[in-house]
Amino acid sequence: MHRIITALAVLFFILSPALAAEKAPKPPKDLANYIAIFDLDVVGKVDKDISRPLTDSVRHEVVKSGRFKVMDRGNMDRILKEQAFQMSGTVAKEKVVEAGQMLGVGKIVIGSIGIVGRTYMISLSLVNIESGETERVEEDTCKCELDELIESVKRAANKLMSGGPAPAYVPPAPAPAPAPAPVQPRVENIPAPPVHVAAPSGITFRDTVTGIEFVLIKGGCFQMGDEDGDREEKPAHEVCVEDFYLGRYEVTQAQWKTIKSRNSSSNKKSEMNPVEDISWNDVQDFIKELNQKTNRYYRLPTEAEWEYAAREGGRREKWSGTNNESDLDAYAWHKGNAGRDSHPIGQKRQNAYGLYDMTGNVAEWVGDWYDNRYYGKSPRNNPYGPDSGSDRVFRGGSYKDSAGDLRTTKREKKSNRRSDSSIGFRLALPAR
Repeated sequence: MHRIITALAVLFFILSPALAAEKAPKPPKDLANYIAIFDLDVVGKVDKDISRPLTDSVRHEVVKSGRFKVMDRGNMDRILKEQAFQMSGTVAKEKVVEAGQMLGVGKIVIGSIGIVGRTYMISLSLVNIESGETERVEEDTCKCELDELIESVKRAANKLMSGGPAPAYVPPAPAPAPAPAPVQPRVENIPAPPVHVAAPSGITFRDTVTGIEFVLIKGGCFQMGDEDGDREEKPAHEVCVEDFYLGRYEVTQAQWKTIKSRNSSSNKKSEMNPVEDISWNDVQDFIKELNQKTNRYYRLPTEAEWEYAAREGGRREKWSGTNNESDLDAYAWHKGNAGRDSHPIGQKRQNAYGLYDMTGNVAEWVGDWYDNRYYGKSPRNNPYGPDSGSDRVFRGGSYKDSAGDLRTTKREKKSNRRSDSSIGFRLALPAR
């Protein structure tokens, strides 16, 4: 018996490190590296619809800084909605800390936008969830029009990210000295827009019936098509488009159902998925009913408008947001990462115009008839496509496609009477 007990003791001594290693919990993630960004609170006589695009600008600057892993907006909204937590820049600090604990982040950015006279006042705060203290507050002012306000918000966000933790903001004396000019952080490999293209304002509006959000795209001229692409992408030719609004996201199943009672989509896992399995004619019925309810002139974008927006004002971008195939997973749902199905909108990175899923997820109907020789005779200004045809154009590629078929210049066609589970749409609206 003594020998058996001794043997068991030796065996336990040998196995105990392995058992301990097997049962050891995984190390927790370093919460200090994770950050969530709340929508800016709108104070006073400021259009509340500007909160989301300005917040997206803050988010973009935080991502570019490389200092934190930014929590996906979709996941953040879902968690806070489940907890019935209202995102706002003016919530009490205790509530901010509570929200951060719900989200599993180490820091949160909150802020506000107000106006005094004709001067916009922007304030951003960086809150440490562990300590419950405000680490840093940055402000900026802008006596400007709405389309310039986004640059002011970017300056404040850059200052917020430009250093480590700092003491909380102390209100200045009644006659403060002018603030020093903000230091712009150096950002590598961010291409500048073409000189001839006006920068987008970033200001959006939201349709009151469906909730569809639109971004103002400033018009300009660009080389449409690709001399190195397929036959129907040639010749590359100069095209000019006027200002227009374009949907920030693909139209969702929930938005479709606000106008059409029936949801014919194949993937009904979430109403935040883009609506699909709808023909071009089905889309026209949707637009007709929406215009009757809103007294607006919503429509599909032209093929030229779509490509101009996807290429961020005509940059030579192979995919919307990037030229690097190694970055494609960050910008698009495609054959290699989508699992053979569409996904909820807005989960990938936006392009420089603040547009999501221009590449991948579902392909998108545009307004034009298809003609594979049209580029050789296309007019320069605001081309609307051939006068007639047997097929309509769709763009952008989908979750079914590989990288080559997701290119921003790639043209596809299908009968206007046929539908496909990989084709949806986004709306456009003239700016004049």
